[in-house]
Amino acid sequence: MQQFPPSHILTLTGSPRQRGRMHGETLRREIHELIKAWKEYLALAHAIGADKYIRELVSHTNFSSAIEKWTPGLLEEVRGIAEGSGVSYSDIFAFQLQDEEWWYGQVRNQKQKNEADTCSALGWRGDGKHPNLVAQNMDMPDYMQGYQVILRIKQDHSSNEVLVFSVAGLIALNGMNSSPLGIVCNNLSQLSHSRDGLPVAYVLRGALEQSSFAQANSFLTRVPHASGQNYILGSPMQIVDLECSANQVVEFSPEGRSRSVCHTNHPLVNRDYNKSLLSPGASPEGFQAQLDARTVNSRTRYQLLSIHLSAVEWLNIEPETARRLLSSHGSQEHPICRHPNTGEQWSTLGTSIMQLGHPAYLYCCAGSPCSSKFTEFSL
Repeated sequence: MQQFPPSHILTLTGSPRQRGRMHGETLRREIHELIKAWKEYLALAHAIGADKYIRELVSHTNFSSAIEKWTPGLLEEVRGIAEGSGVSYSDIFAFQLQDEEWWYGQVRNQKQKNEADTCSALGWRGDGKHPNLVAQNMDMPDYMQGYQVILRIKQDHSSNEVLVFSVAGLIALNGMNSSPLGIVCNNLSQLSHSRDGLPVAYVLRGALEQSSFAQANSFLTRVPHASGQNYILGSPMQIVDLECSANQVVEFSPEGRSRSVCHTNHPLVNRDYNKSLLSPGASPEGFQAQLDARTVNSRTRYQLLSIHLSAVEWLNIEPETARRLLSSHGSQEHPICRHPNTGEQWSTLGTSIMQLGHPAYLYCCAGSPCSSKFTEFSL
């Protein structure tokens, strides 16, 4: 049964640069191995040398300005990771751009890769006695298996403490803070992107640097988004689902369910489409038909989650209930819970279940939730 090795649970303290160095030094071997596997993955995906591709990705985009404006300090943390691990800064900087590399590769190759069918997420509103909850299956390429980490970040000059689920060398995949706030995300590759917006990893960490739901919600609606992405943000009193693109942020509320929300990898309310990915000149009906045809996996998972949540709408979801929902293999072809080595090259890297009470708890596993051991963390 897969679980986090003790060496993959890190407490990071000090200035951003110091925290990054601690991250890089502690996981130096793992970061080198993971960057090597990532470059092999990129070379196969793009039929070009990985180092050349990474140089293009960095030089043809301008994310640094948005990062410095909206999340000051995080570039210092990334520089610290590079210094501590002995990996070049350009490689570590580019490694943070997991979602951005996806759409950049699509544009560069001038052809459509397979759809980004990655991640299933949900939010649940409690009843006052039972806390709000947000949860997610984080699906990523198989080569990341074995490199999952938990980062406990204690910031200088702040009482705010952050718990992040990620992989070695990456600043965030999802997380929660001691306010408490929890945030999870899903790629929406069909929406428009921006070469000078704020990348997803920094959006996550920026939201977790806020001290209230209102501040985090405002942050998500104000920042310029580099990638199409859905965020579920939760606190003890509120939950919101935001579909974000380069030009719009639109709140999604499901019909018929007041206590729950779920999301997968197709837009439900945001219409700021990246139209270059679809056939030019298509009618509105044809445009929607193309979109539907390309998102069968996502739509299947969304329907399964919606059915499960509707069935328990008036009950109270506990972490174990969320684990069972996210362990679903109700569709063999498009399961919510995905396993490595099945030929897809993508699988559930880990499951995060955030119980937003006082105290708040993160229940997290490395690997598929149906067969992995969960570890409890408190804030």
